[in-house]
Amino acid sequence: TALPVIEHPGMASHLDLDTLFFAFYYQANTYQQYLAAKELNRQSWRFHKKYLTWFQRYEEPSDITDDYEQGTYIYFDYEGTWCQRKKSEFRFEYQYLEDTELA
Repeated sequence: TALPVIEHPGMASHLDLDTLFFAFYYQANTYQQYLAAKELNRQSWRFHKKYLTWFQRYEEPSDITDDYEQGTYIYFDYEGTWCQRKKSEFRFEYQYLEDTELA
């Protein structure tokens, strides 16, 4: 069942992160998932295709190459405790970055 509050594109920016993550993970293949992903992306969250989770830089990466960046990130633990966790010295390989432009 769709979340009515996310049926309108302008509403996504007013939702808290838990609601956006819920829409993304539990409204799969829907317009609501698309709007949630678009808003998460706007808030500098990036989707990791290998781990199927969202990451956000905690601080500037300590190492950046053409293939990856490494540093401390916040990620959303949707499978375990449904919360944000911090991961130090994480290597985010760009090949796993969901880079589809959400127009």
